[in-house]
Amino acid sequence: MQVQKLLGERVGEDIVFYSISLDPRIDTPEVLKEYAEAYGVGDGWTFFVGEEEPVRELRHSLGAFDPDPVVDRDKTQHAGILIYGDDPKGRWCALPGEMKPSAIVRALERIMAI
Repeated sequence: MQVQKLLGERVGEDIVFYSISLDPRIDTPEVLKEYAEAYGVGDGWTFFVGEEEPVRELRHSLGAFDPDPVVDRDKTQHAGILIYGDDPKGRWCALPGEMKPSAIVRALERIMAI
């Protein structure tokens, strides 16, 4: 939320956020909607939840997986990762989600400026 606030009106314009749930049993669409409303998530931020296999395929396509399948199946082993990029330029990077919001914003701005 702090990153969204720092980016201001750019979110929903030239920057979009996608949050992908790993646990559809807990993160139902209703739960995610309540979460978004409780935290004041604005336009430009979409929450996704789906069946495990399509989400696994998506994570693998983004490079957000552990090469050990046993570890990868263990949801307690997953870290909050921010994958960000400029799709038209084909530039993609990843950061730990626990970084300071101002550092995340600087990283986003750098990739968009190149």
